[in-house]
Amino acid sequence: MSTEPFEVGLQELYQGEIIGEVVFDALLAEFDEPDQRYKLATVLQLETETKARLRPAMMQLGLNVAEDEESRLAGKHLATLVKGMAWKDAMTVLRDAVEPYLARYQSIADNAPKAHQALAQSMVVHELSVYDFLAEESAGESAGESAGKNEGTLDAVIKQLASPLRM
Repeated sequence: MSTEPFEVGLQELYQGEIIGEVVFDALLAEFDEPDQRYKLATVLQLETETKARLRPAMMQLGLNVAEDEESRLAGKHLATLVKGMAWKDAMTVLRDAVEPYLARYQSIADNAPKAHQALAQSMVVHELSVYDFLAEESAGESAGESAGKNEGTLDAVIKQLASPLRM
């Protein structure tokens, strides 16, 4: 078990959502196809809602809910890396960027105090749904195209939204 305080991990989760918001917001200007823009906006919605969902626990624990400029710059940098790429290539780069966060988020959840266990575990589900979306899109398995699958690439993302978007 980690000796790192949960507060450190929670702050990291929060700043991670800021990075994601910046990335998906910036990508809206890169892609013109309505289906792609809907997908990006839906993942952006998840990042925004999740960030807001973390704030009550952060406030309870006396953490700063300010958005670090460093996180915004990291998001801008990642968005710049995929600028001008084709959809599948951009999704591959983002998938690879998200993958290390899966283990990190699980580690934070594994070490969360009982009072925050559900919130921390929801972040694992959150990050896995973003990763799965990116992996399926990078493989060309867009909603309705997945052989043998009943769910579209956004289904797990949409299930977490309080305010789902409509196309």
